[in-house]
Amino acid sequence: MILLDRRGKNKKLYRRLHSFATVKTHDGSELLADTLSDCELFVSFGKLESSSVATLKDFVDRGGSVAIFSKDPESNLNHFLSFYGIRVDEGSVVRAVYHEGFNHPKHALIQNGIVQPFDAKDEQHPHNAEDTSTSMAFVYPNGTTLSVESPSFTLLSSGSTSYPVDCPVAAAWEATTGSGRLIVVGSADIFADEWLEREDNSKVCDIFFNFLLHHREFDPSLGRCDFEEKECVPDIASLSNLIKPCLQDIEPLPQDYTTLLCDDQFGLTMDHIPKVIQLYKTLNVPYEPLSLIEPHFNCPHPPLRMATHAPRMPTPLTPELELFDLDDCFTDVRTRLVLLAEKTGDDLAHYVQEAGWILGVDGGCHEDDEEKAKHVLHAVAKMILQSKMHSNESR
Repeated sequence: MILLDRRGKNKKLYRRLHSFATVKTHDGSELLADTLSDCELFVSFGKLESSSVATLKDFVDRGGSVAIFSKDPESNLNHFLSFYGIRVDEGSVVRAVYHEGFNHPKHALIQNGIVQPFDAKDEQHPHNAEDTSTSMAFVYPNGTTLSVESPSFTLLSSGSTSYPVDCPVAAAWEATTGSGRLIVVGSADIFADEWLEREDNSKVCDIFFNFLLHHREFDPSLGRCDFEEKECVPDIASLSNLIKPCLQDIEPLPQDYTTLLCDDQFGLTMDHIPKVIQLYKTLNVPYEPLSLIEPHFNCPHPPLRMATHAPRMPTPLTPELELFDLDDCFTDVRTRLVLLAEKTGDDLAHYVQEAGWILGVDGGCHEDDEEKAKHVLHAVAKMILQSKMHSNESR
């Protein structure tokens, strides 16, 4: 049975392990001996409780296997790994070469990081053998480096295109007098859902878990341990033999001092005009001769102007609208005639006189209202007659 820490995003890993073993999940709380009693492999993706260190060590001593995927160098985790010569370092592994599809620098594509030479074959179908794993490439996202000492051995390194260069990123330990096994990877996301099926991460996953479940073996003697130092220190002894003087011998001055003058640094010629005209045709821009720009000379002193100020005109007062009958001012003629007929009643003379005032017909100087009305009717009849005479002439 495999006990899987469920603090990571590892649904695809859960289904992959469940295809050939029984898998149960753990919430990351304190580990008890009863929890690991029926367990063959424990997988952790986070920090360890202080009380879980002794429980895990007894579990490994009894022949159990442990896989730890973490980039946090916390004290309890390094205390447990110190029994096996492994330590998680601080820092991050970043790529120094751009690869398409990997935008973040911490998503390092490592193409030459296989340290332990194992066969790159399908662990689900061991009869389908392929080439050696030296050509395998894997993605190492959001990870750090490890410090590995004997009896542990390195499985993966950061390669030559990442920084730090060629440092251990995955290590394993195997008991000499028992069946206990341990694998430590400095990245909690290497087998996460986003990265499990990228490059050859799935093959590396099958190889690691088959080793932990005692389905395959590693030979530490076939690997290597000559890794680069994490902190690059210059070779002072070699640099001391490559001293370059900062003072150089001065050549003697020539007899003709004019050869020291550079008169071709600046020039004004017409040599590039044909190329410029051809560039107009290349860019499909119409070529037109430059027009003369009339020069404008600034006067040394501005022209004198009299210091006069425009008069301040008082703002006219607003009309006293309450003194006006707005209906009489803004209503059309027909409406005003209808309203006048409603107000006047039977007084025909008054109606005719007021209607003449609305239509702009003067009632004359008569004092009698009837005379004024007759004058208005006469003026209106005259206007109608003239209008008909003009219309007949136009026909």
